[in-house]
Amino acid sequence: MKKKKMPRLLMLYASAGAGHMQAAKALKAVCDQKKIAVAETVDMLDYAPGYFKKLYKGSYLEIVKRIPELWGYLYDRSYKFKKANITTHLHHLVGNMHIASLLKYVKEFKPDALVFTHFLGWDALGSLKRLKLFNVPFYCVVTDFAVHSLWINKYVAKYYVTSEGERRVLRLHNIKDSDIMLTGIPVDPKFAVKYNKNKLRKKLKISTVTPMILMISGRYNLQGYTHLLSSFKSVKDKLQIVVLAGRNKLLANKMTSIGKGLKSINVTVLGMVDNMHELMAASDIVISKPGGLTTSEVLASKTLMTIIDPIPGQEQRNSDYLLESGVAIRIHDMESGGQKIADLLSNKRRLNIMRSHLKYISHPRAAYDIMNDIVF
Repeated sequence: MKKKKMPRLLMLYASAGAGHMQAAKALKAVCDQKKIAVAETVDMLDYAPGYFKKLYKGSYLEIVKRIPELWGYLYDRSYKFKKANITTHLHHLVGNMHIASLLKYVKEFKPDALVFTHFLGWDALGSLKRLKLFNVPFYCVVTDFAVHSLWINKYVAKYYVTSEGERRVLRLHNIKDSDIMLTGIPVDPKFAVKYNKNKLRKKLKISTVTPMILMISGRYNLQGYTHLLSSFKSVKDKLQIVVLAGRNKLLANKMTSIGKGLKSINVTVLGMVDNMHELMAASDIVISKPGGLTTSEVLASKTLMTIIDPIPGQEQRNSDYLLESGVAIRIHDMESGGQKIADLLSNKRRLNIMRSHLKYISHPRAAYDIMNDIVF
């Protein structure tokens, strides 16, 4: 019997923020693990001029870091679906700037489908479809909890989203129900593993009786993280906090110093880790910014969130979704945040109600569901 040829898939992302890349890699990991497709991930910005890649990534990061309100304004102004605006024209220009080299790579790879976790570049590729020069189907994986107008494209064969709100928005813009699938945002297959929390904590040498908080430091407002940890000085409950400081040694040293001054709370500060899935699953609550991928990882781990510092725009909408779903609280004042978190952890009735909501919005197997739908 002739062996069936495995489909060839390209997962295309843009490295403006880590989430788009992580989603693409999660999809590839499922293909590799299940051996259902030959898959590669591609940063579309690698096919743009070097100066533009630096400008595109740098401008986003600098605006978000220094003037987040401006990013929120730009996001909201371009959110409407009515007619083409400056943002739409900009992305069309960007696509045209690198379409030749990107198309050359795509044609050499000979994919059976393109899977986008970012909207950059598909306008230009779509224009080739209009001209009948390119007939590979496009699939879109939305990596936030709200659909921005830039995600809407008439050449997309199917959308994979994480909320009913997104599905409703797509319907309003003439996307058929059959072309929308509610899957969740794809996370690494490791997050689909089910753990016994007590056994996992013993493996990680974490107390099985003391509530555990995982604090994930972001790239911005590091002073806010130190203020939040310091606010636990007023907490009398016995807690354990694991702080992930990443590559920031200055932050790690500062958090270690603050931790030593907390009487009833055991603080462990870690740098880069390769077992995020285990740490999230072992936690009672995760403190983090509500980026689409990080949020999806927390939800996949069946863990509650404490939201801090959402970027105006997409992260604010992610925050709204979590709060409306009843699986998170938000800290506005870092100086009093410790007590607010401790109050939640001591309220067993409220905790149980919030945890019961997780089953409705947790999608640990999103990457599997998306790839099964595309391949089979």
